[in-house]
Amino acid sequence: MKQNPVYNREMRVSSRSMKLPLIIFLFNGILFLVTLLNMYSVIMQVKASASIQYSSFMEMYEFVATIEFILLTFIVPAVTASSISGERERQTLDLLLVTNTGPVKLVLGKLLESFSFLALLVMCSLPMLSLVLITGGATLAQVLISVAFLLLTALAALSVGLVCSSLFQRTVTSTVVSYLSVFALGLVTLLPLWYDVKRIGDLYDAMNI
Repeated sequence: MKQNPVYNREMRVSSRSMKLPLIIFLFNGILFLVTLLNMYSVIMQVKASASIQYSSFMEMYEFVATIEFILLTFIVPAVTASSISGERERQTLDLLLVTNTGPVKLVLGKLLESFSFLALLVMCSLPMLSLVLITGGATLAQVLISVAFLLLTALAALSVGLVCSSLFQRTVTSTVVSYLSVFALGLVTLLPLWYDVKRIGDLYDAMNI
């Protein structure tokens, strides 16, 4: 990292900006409200039934993890969509390319800086995800697997945004294409899963008949 001037500069600029703490506050604030409301609903169900249902706490954990995944999906494409195209619009890309930085260091620096920012967001959400450990609804390994899945998804979406940023001249165009590409990839990924779930459902109905 120390050998990449682009990464060092981007990290220094982002850490001094008010944008970083504001996004972290809003991101974790939404997760906190969702977690609090879900926990309150589960506690009310426990009081009404006078019994603890661990499935309810597991559903709460799954709901919070899904909300975090959706928030990341909306945030990630816009993070790197302006990385290269923004340099073009500010007419600073040529200055970067004629230095000793090189295109590889430029791309890696932009990607790693954006990934560090999103990794910080995910790590800050660990207290909300770890609440399920108190009730025994999930294990620590399951929580860590969820965090790893979120980080890998963020890295893949960041890569898509960076590719679009390098292909298109305008940041607006790059951002729109990044969102469309990420949603298209997500839809294509979910189609086989939906097909398998439908087959299992049909088999279950046939067995009941």
